Amino acid sequence: MAPSPLIGALLFSCGLCAVRLMQYNLFTGKVQYLFTKQYKWYEYLLILIFNLFGIAVMFLIASPEAKQAAAAIGQNKAQQDFSIALWKGIGCGALMTLATYKETPLYITVLGVFAFIAAGFNHCIADAFYFLAAGQFSLNWIAILLGNIIGGLLISPHTFGAKK
Repeated sequence: MAPSPLIGALLFSCGLCAVRLMQYNLFTGKVQYLFTKQYKWYEYLLILIFNLFGIAVMFLIASPEAKQAAAAIGQNKAQQDFSIALWKGIGCGALMTLATYKETPLYITVLGVFAFIAAGFNHCIADAFYFLAAGQFSLNWIAILLGNIIGGLLISPHTFGAKK
């Protein structure tokens, strides 16, 4: 856990820029291709599973202080109304699609992360860490996952027939 949201946003931005530059598979960056032939359905599932596996590994190596801070965030997210979790997931999905689209300049990637954190949006992969720390699975995680997919598809140029 970062000592402040600003530092957290900066670290998340650096991580997302690295993911883009290295062309790694981040689930929320790949949902924009859902209605293309770029990936098969099971590839999306594998990307999601391996992203969640990465979160589990990070949880195992996290400090007790980080886990305690994450648990409080996870409990708050678990108590959100399902529809709020969904809408906050849609906002995040839209911003993460914009931030990870291959023609997006890296400074937009950084701004997209700052915007999603400042807005308090929900990210299905990052929030999995919070729910894990809280020791509870919440149906809100499903709302966040669906929201990230919907938001990603709403803003994806691929959804509306772009050829790139």
